Amino acid sequence: MRDPTATPHSPPHGSEEELRMLLASLPERAAVRGMLFNAVLEVARQRGGEAAVQRCLAALGEKKFLDFFSYPSGKYLELLYTTARLGGGDTEDFETVLRHMGQQAAVNFLVSAAGRTLLVLVQGDPHRLLNSLPWAIQVGVSGVEVAVRLTGPWSGVLTVKRDFSPRPYVEGGFLATFETARVKGARVRSWRAGPGTNEYELSWD
Repeated sequence: MRDPTATPHSPPHGSEEELRMLLASLPERAAVRGMLFNAVLEVARQRGGEAAVQRCLAALGEKKFLDFFSYPSGKYLELLYTTARLGGGDTEDFETVLRHMGQQAAVNFLVSAAGRTLLVLVQGDPHRLLNSLPWAIQVGVSGVEVAVRLTGPWSGVLTVKRDFSPRPYVEGGFLATFETARVKGARVRSWRAGPGTNEYELSWD
């Protein structure tokens, strides 16, 4: 499935060229919590067993990741792409796995102390949840800037600057978060709003 926002000069989705371009555009001091690395490794285990997990760790030069330690975002991107390629599938399969990893990352966050606190505070209210997402994102990922604007009674848009994560991955995370908070009919779509800036429209019933 071709990305409708891709330009004629965009590298193929899931390609090594795309990964290198993302790595080159990482913001300074960008870092990711270990819990998100571990979520990706859970998906690697589902796709290829323990051997796949060990291959991923060896490729990154790591033995394990501690949930609340921060690690370089470059390693995180490399892990995302390595795991999404495990099945050797086409672009559509690559995006499906990215969404699955985003869902797992949200699940790992929401069972943590910070995630449980978030769910208690929002109490299933989609507006509260939408307004809390910038904080939730910044708990797991440093170096990004997130703004929220309501676009109607049942929708809003998050603008994420210095966003290096693949959009299908982020979409999966948002959907899983809304579903866990018991928001009905949650939907998400995204587009590139400029260099290093993506927008995510969230809507619900």
